Amino acid sequence: MIENRPKYLEEKIKYYKEFPTGYSLDIDYNKLPPILNLDFHTLNGILPLTKSRAEFIGKNGKVDDKDSTIIFTNPLPEEYGYYESIGVTEFQAIQLIMNFHTLKERKDGVLIGIPYSVSLVPMEKNKQIDTWNIDLLRQFDLEKLTQEGGYVYSDFNPFQGVFGGYVSHYDVFSRMTNTGYTDSIGFVWGMYFLSPIFDKKEVEMMENSTFNKQINAKYRRFKTDLYFKQFQDIRPRRIWGCDSPIELFLLQGLGIRELYPEIQMCFYKNGEMFTNNSQMQENEVWIGQEQLITVADFYFPDRRLAIFCDGKEYHDSAKDKEIDSKLRTLGISVLRFNGHQINNDLPTVLDEIEKKVK
Repeated sequence: MIENRPKYLEEKIKYYKEFPTGYSLDIDYNKLPPILNLDFHTLNGILPLTKSRAEFIGKNGKVDDKDSTIIFTNPLPEEYGYYESIGVTEFQAIQLIMNFHTLKERKDGVLIGIPYSVSLVPMEKNKQIDTWNIDLLRQFDLEKLTQEGGYVYSDFNPFQGVFGGYVSHYDVFSRMTNTGYTDSIGFVWGMYFLSPIFDKKEVEMMENSTFNKQINAKYRRFKTDLYFKQFQDIRPRRIWGCDSPIELFLLQGLGIRELYPEIQMCFYKNGEMFTNNSQMQENEVWIGQEQLITVADFYFPDRRLAIFCDGKEYHDSAKDKEIDSKLRTLGISVLRFNGHQINNDLPTVLDEIEKKVK
């Protein structure tokens, strides 16, 4: 359970303390980085795709009237044979879990969730990773299994890396009452099965063919570690979103005021700024972490305003002063708020931000 929730949020956010019944659910995908969003839609079936896997299958179809290898979400018998040939009989089942900071009704009666965190979580049994045997996978329609999602963790805290409560299908959950705070619900939005054996150099994934080969290679390595690194325990791997509860609370407060900043904006010494590596990829850029000045929790690009949520009391430390000075040199204004201000006086914090933004 996420603690120290501001009372202001309980008073102002509809569907904050109890999930509404009788709605179907969808995501506001516009609030996700576009390439990251595209990545999520490719995380299904058995992964990663590799050159060796394609070569083992051979040419099995045509693309643009040319013989080619086509890999479907449902593996061909030859693909299962490929994994057995390299000694793979067990796969980690990885779930893609979304947390929403706000739920809004659409005119057609669909409930729209605005995400604040996305995590990868291995399926577990008795607090241990529960792998799927290759013979079990053969019995399932993986396209249906990995793309439909539909399950819910009733108490999923993406900041602590733990989850509790119960797991239920959304159709059942959406008819229940007393479900708890809606931002602590983890919605399973898909899954994939991760092979424990593959050559990182052979991993295939979608990339822009017009981009520099070195840029594509760097992103391929980055995403291979992000999506395909084996889990050693059941702790979630957060891959996008807010870093702390006070960031979530401030984001929810801003949503009440109809203000939607960029989340986790990275500022670099050369003046470039990107919300994440996916946004860099969209612009065919790779900037190493040694060039990073800082990461602002929120950023309003139209006003060039960076906002920081400090987990402890802010005492104008020398490091923070230096960061603020560097950002001002880039033409960026800075606001900093500590946890006490956000938890206990959120309206005043929002008023100060709103004066700067509007």
